[in-house]
Amino acid sequence: MDVENEMVDQEMYIVHISNKKGIAIVMVIGLVAIIVPVLYLLSRLGTSHVKLAVKYQENLQTETTAFSGSNAGISRLRGNLRGYQNLTNQLIGDESYNLNLRPTGKGFFQQDLYFLLSNSKIKSHHYAIMAEAEQFNPEPDPPVLVISRDYWNTIEPYEIDQIADVLSMQNDRGVDLLRLDETRDYEKNATPAQYSSEMQAKSDWLPEELVPDWPEIVDNLKSEKLSM
Repeated sequence: MDVENEMVDQEMYIVHISNKKGIAIVMVIGLVAIIVPVLYLLSRLGTSHVKLAVKYQENLQTETTAFSGSNAGISRLRGNLRGYQNLTNQLIGDESYNLNLRPTGKGFFQQDLYFLLSNSKIKSHHYAIMAEAEQFNPEPDPPVLVISRDYWNTIEPYEIDQIADVLSMQNDRGVDLLRLDETRDYEKNATPAQYSSEMQAKSDWLPEELVPDWPEIVDNLKSEKLSM
């Protein structure tokens, strides 16, 4: 009897161990089944965010390079360099810009008038800055007074502590790019009727002079709306 009881106890022990192993295997399979899709999703999200960050960085870098070319053009005018100037593949770090200064005539004070164009291209991103500039005569030596008509071409002083905060400008432009993407997504996903209705509702925010023409403007916007 003792031998039989001992054999029964051994069999029960083996069954108990087998059940534990079975439960452990099931738990491992369950965890793998849950974790693998989660890890895959996180990896996809991480890749998407990296691609988006690279896209915005390249876009802002292209804009900053073009902005540097525009400042270079203003500096050339301040240095009393005159006449038609066409500079291509001008390096700034690892990137390059093209700069064109084209005289357009004389002003009231006999100052030279210019059309300034600076552009840069990095991969699929292309950015151009256009402005008008007035180059006055030396009194008596350079640098000469230069007035430009463009938000981005505000003349900056040469003192290092007063140079434009490029990082803040990039952050502002980054927010603009995010809003642009949100606007594009909204246009794509909204039906023409929904888009027209919501745009019409914005007439309450407009200047009174623009309200009578707003329905026609909305019709044009609807006809040019992005679609899926």
